[in-house]
Amino acid sequence: MSSQRIYLASPLGFSPENQSYLAKVKERLAALGCTLFDPWDQTRYAVDIDNALQLADYAGRVEAFHRIASGIGALNEEGIRGADIVFAILDGAEVDSGTASEVGFGSALGKRCYGLRTDLRDCGDFVGVPINLQVLHFIERSGGRLFRSIGEIDIAS
Repeated sequence: MSSQRIYLASPLGFSPENQSYLAKVKERLAALGCTLFDPWDQTRYAVDIDNALQLADYAGRVEAFHRIASGIGALNEEGIRGADIVFAILDGAEVDSGTASEVGFGSALGKRCYGLRTDLRDCGDFVGVPINLQVLHFIERSGGRLFRSIGEIDIAS
C-alpha cells in the first residue's frame, strides 16, 4: 500500500453531475492507500463566494471575486507543494486549462504526475496522441503515466 499524498486536479467540481465519477476516482486512490487533497473539497472560501454572489455592485463583485480567486489559487498551490503526486483527470473535448497548469506546476516542482483520460476522443496535437502533447510530456517526464480507465490506476507503476 502507498502512503502517497496526492493533489487531485480536475474540472469535475464545476458540475454536480460529475460527482459520481469523481467519487469513483477518489475511491480508487483511497484503496491504494493515498491521502487526497481535492481542491473541490476545500471550504475556506465558500462563505466569501456566497457573499460575493450577493453583491449588486458589479465593480464590487469583480473585486471580491478577484480576491477570492487569488486566495483559491494560493490554497491550491499550497496543496500541490504539499503533495507527492499530482493526479489529473483529463476528460473532455480538451484538457481543462486549470488542470493542465496544475500538472505543469507539479512537474516543474519535481512531483510525479499521472493522468486519467477515459474519454474515447483524442484531443492531442497529432493522430494517436490522446491529450495535449505538453501535458502528456510533463506526465511522462515526471515518471508518471496516462491511464485510460479507473481500474488501471496504479501509482506504484
